[in-house]
Amino acid sequence: MNVTIPKGDRDSPAPCWIAVEDTSGKRLKPLIKCQCGRILAIGLHHVHADGRVTASFFHDAAPHPDIGYAGGGCGWHVFLLLKDYDRGEFPPNA
Repeated sequence: MNVTIPKGDRDSPAPCWIAVEDTSGKRLKPLIKCQCGRILAIGLHHVHADGRVTASFFHDAAPHPDIGYAGGGCGWHVFLLLKDYDRGEFPPNA
């Protein structure tokens, strides 16, 4: 499913995207506030200059003890478009 989410901040209703900068003011990859309210990094995703996020966003609910992840997500699985996105392109982290 394709979902467009608005820009917000940590106090905004979910879902939304949150602009992030480092201490010197350099723009960083945005965070996603999931529909369940948890704020998540999307390091392995590509944020395109037009606000498309690829691959799909999945807040995994299944436990993964073999990789040290306990799960606990809500299972929301969507293709995201960041509304009014103007922060540039961020490729996935290697």
